[in-house]
Amino acid sequence: MMRPALMILTIVTAAALLAALQATTPPYAILTGPIRTTGHQTETVLSRTFGVKVLRVLKARTIAYTRFGRPVELQSSGVWVVVAAELRAFQETMPVRAATLIGASGRLYRQSRRAGEAPDIVSAKVVQPGLPTSGIFVFELPEDETRSMKLVLSEQYGPQLRDEVSVLLEADATAPRSRLEIGKDGV
Repeated sequence: MMRPALMILTIVTAAALLAALQATTPPYAILTGPIRTTGHQTETVLSRTFGVKVLRVLKARTIAYTRFGRPVELQSSGVWVVVAAELRAFQETMPVRAATLIGASGRLYRQSRRAGEAPDIVSAKVVQPGLPTSGIFVFELPEDETRSMKLVLSEQYGPQLRDEVSVLLEADATAPRSRLEIGKDGV
């Protein structure tokens, strides 16, 4: 009589322990997700593999640049956000292809493909160790999303077990410029 009761108690205890472990274990996507580092626009944000210093954040209704000797002018029903930044790689040569802007509502905005041919775009460059690389990221989003923004950078979108840097951009209440000229050396 004692032996079956002890066996049932052991099985119930084991089942409760396994249920507790399953409930408290993080999902696989979180376990293998990016290694995040967060900082503010006024500081250089450093991860293990690269660092970012946001130099300027500009907003405009129209951006203009020259591509292969021909002028290009892009207008937006929202607003263009141009982020000038300096990047440094520490260990190895790396691209920083993934740039996302998180707007005030939490929506994600990737770099604009419409402005992908603008000069000095960082995603077209490779960051070398010991050599600071500067350039711009260009985003197109609704104006009400620009109140509180966060810039997220990594080698690729959805990095697994790789560094991802988030930079909280300062709230800027100034109205967007009507036109922003992008030159060979950025803005």
